[in-house]
Amino acid sequence: MRVELSDEQEFLREAVAGVLARDATPARVREWADARDPTAADELAIRQGWAGIGLAEELGGQGGGIIELAVMAQELGATATPWDRLLGSALALQALGVAGTDAGGELAAAVADGDRAAVLCLDGRRLPAPWPESVLDAGAVTLSADYVPGAAGADLVLPVAADDGVRLLAVDAGQAIATPRPLVDHTRSLASVELTGATAAELGTIAPEGFARAAATSAVLVAADALGAAARLLEMTVAYVADRRQFGVPVGSFQAVKHAAAMMLVDVEAARSAVRYASWAVDSGAPEATMWASIAKIHACGSAPQVADRALFLHGAIGYTWEHDLQFCFKRTKSDELLFGGPDAHRDRIADGLELVATLTPTG
Repeated sequence: MRVELSDEQEFLREAVAGVLARDATPARVREWADARDPTAADELAIRQGWAGIGLAEELGGQGGGIIELAVMAQELGATATPWDRLLGSALALQALGVAGTDAGGELAAAVADGDRAAVLCLDGRRLPAPWPESVLDAGAVTLSADYVPGAAGADLVLPVAADDGVRLLAVDAGQAIATPRPLVDHTRSLASVELTGATAAELGTIAPEGFARAAATSAVLVAADALGAAARLLEMTVAYVADRRQFGVPVGSFQAVKHAAAMMLVDVEAARSAVRYASWAVDSGAPEATMWASIAKIHACGSAPQVADRALFLHGAIGYTWEHDLQFCFKRTKSDELLFGGPDAHRDRIADGLELVATLTPTG
C-alpha cells in the first residue's frame, strides 16, 4: 500500500515547518540546549495548539490522529526542537481519550488546551507496558520509572497499572520526585520519577487494545522524530559537500562521497516509508498495527544513527566542533534509538508476536 499525506496533512506539515523555521532556528535551539530548559519550546507548542493534535475535537482537542502526530514529530525532529513534554502529553491523551470517565475527559481537554501538563508515566528504557499490580496498595502507588519524557515540571504523572484490567491513574506532581536526567543530548527532557505511597486518582479502565495503541504510538512518534533528524542531516550534508572544495572541485563530485550520500538517502527513504505506513496502521487500527509500529521503530531508529555517522564523516573535522549545528540532530538520532526500546527489543516483540521459536537442527 502506498501511503501519501492528504492535502490537510500536507498543510499541517507546512504550517509546523513554517513556525519552527521562524521560532525554532538553530540559534534558538542552541540557546534552549545550552540552558537545558525546554520551557520556551513547550510554550511555543501550546501557543500553536500542537498539544491538542491527536485528540478528537468533541473531546476538546484539535482533531487528527497518529498520522498528524507523526507529521508534527518529523518536523520537530528535523529542527531538534525540544518536545519531550509534548510527547509525554500526546501519549497521555491517547490513554485519556479512551478512559471513558468524566474526570479523564476533563483532564484531556485541559491538557489539549495547555492548561494542565500531564504525561504518561512510562519507563523510557524499555518497551511500554502497564506497571504490575504490585505497585498498587489500597489506592497508593509505589514505583520507580526512569527516562520519563516530560516528567520534570509536569503537573500530573499518569501511571498505568495492570489490576483487574488496565487502570489509568493520576498522581499529583507534588507527590512525585522527578529528577531530570543529564544527557549528552541537551535537547531532551527526560526524568527519573519516584512514587512512594502516592495517592492516586482513578481516571478509568482502559481496554488492552487502548493501551496497545498508546504503546504503538510511542514507537511511531519516536521513529518519526528520528526520521526528521536523519532527513535534516542528509540535507545539511548534501549542501556541505556541494560547497566544500578540494583540488579545485566540490568534494561532492568524488565517487566515495557520492556513494556515502546515496546510502544516506536510501536509509532516509526506507525509514520514511516505514513511518508513513506504521502511522496509518496505528491510526486506522489495522491488523498487526503493533508489529508495523515496531518495524518503523527498527528501521527509522536503526538507520538514523548510521545516517548521522555518515553525515559526521562527510563533514570532516568541522562536524566534530561544538559550534556546528550538526551536533543537535546527530545526538537526537542517538537518543531516539534507545527511547521506548531499542531495535533489538522491537525485533524480539515481533518475533514473540509471530510465535517464532528457535530450533536446533541435529547434525551428524
